[in-house]
Amino acid sequence: MHRSLLAPVVLTLLACGDSSTTTDHGATEPGTTDASSTGAGTSGGADSTSGDTPTTSGSGDEGSTGAPLAGYDDPGLWLCHPDKPVDQDQCLSADLDMTELLADGTMMLVEHTVAQDPAFDCFYVYPTVDIRLTPGQTENFDDIAQEIDPLLNQAARFTGMCRMFAPLYHQVTIGTFGSDQAEALLDAAYQDVLAAFTSYLEHHADDRPLVIIGHSQGTYLTTRLVQEVVEPDPGLRGRLLAALLIGGSVSVPPGELVGGSFASIPLCQDPGELGCVIAYRTFAADFPPDPGTQAPDIMGNDVACTNPTALGGPAAHARGAVFATFSHQELVFPSFDFGPAVDTPFVLMRDFFALGCQSDSDGLGFLAASAAPEMGDMRANPVDFANPLFAPGFLGLHVLDFNLAMLDLLEIVAAKADAAGL
Repeated sequence: MHRSLLAPVVLTLLACGDSSTTTDHGATEPGTTDASSTGAGTSGGADSTSGDTPTTSGSGDEGSTGAPLAGYDDPGLWLCHPDKPVDQDQCLSADLDMTELLADGTMMLVEHTVAQDPAFDCFYVYPTVDIRLTPGQTENFDDIAQEIDPLLNQAARFTGMCRMFAPLYHQVTIGTFGSDQAEALLDAAYQDVLAAFTSYLEHHADDRPLVIIGHSQGTYLTTRLVQEVVEPDPGLRGRLLAALLIGGSVSVPPGELVGGSFASIPLCQDPGELGCVIAYRTFAADFPPDPGTQAPDIMGNDVACTNPTALGGPAAHARGAVFATFSHQELVFPSFDFGPAVDTPFVLMRDFFALGCQSDSDGLGFLAASAAPEMGDMRANPVDFANPLFAPGFLGLHVLDFNLAMLDLLEIVAAKADAAGL
């Protein structure tokens, strides 16, 4: 079935979930007033196997919080972990090579290289991939194909500079948002993430610098993790290179850089600034958020927007957008067809898209994306901004939050590592 025919089905499917439930942490999960805030991941991928990933116990009843994942000291409960054999580590074993589409119409191979003995760590929590409409949580991990999509699109490429820690967790289903069980189920999901992070701190962190990465539901959970664990601990906060809390509801008072979601951790304004937050939600510049679409985690605040192409600056060309050529959830997470000549799982387009922070009709910040090829550029825009999946009152470009700015995010983290002397 063609993607354009699938989109209305997706709209019907996801619109049945409502993310307006507010938890006792004052957050609307995770940044919009409708189902777009669940942000069910991104396209991605490579073929996945279950490997030694365990089945977790749980009642299996709809709405159950399941059994908490115990034993995060076991690398089997992680998608990516330094103690996993390379062939079972979903980051290290993945093919992340890219075909770069050049402005003159030619192509070249860009190979991914894993860092040897990296000097800092990354801790990543993936977005919503469980799109069941009934309230509940992911109860087992017999099939991790859905988790692989966002992992490879968003996190795995950071293995070029850091050790990646990416836990499995009992995330909530898309149907949980807006239900009377949302608070309890989201808290149960957070307890898994907290347990995983605690295991990391106790057995692997030492005094190593750290980058925390999340998207959508993963950003909701990592935002709470930073609020409750990182920010109150001077030593841990001092090791934080940056937190990439993308596609969520991180907020600041209007015109301020700090004082909203976090009491003392600011939004990043310079690539060399340490211990700060990168946060934004992406919409097409020609299709800005509809009125009422966005919702900061604290009423009256602005939705945070840090432009990854020019921190603290105006719109600029994205250094490189990275798109997957296939997906495990094509119904929701579109892959992109670049033709038979492309035989890598990812495609790279440098200096094609422009990204910059703007305000919507409600005065709330968002990252505006547009195709901005230079004169004579022979490349075509692979992203149909008019696709109903990207509708401004629905998801916007939420599922592409990382993809459009991937090389910029990598460069920001590399700059912060350099500033820390790593």
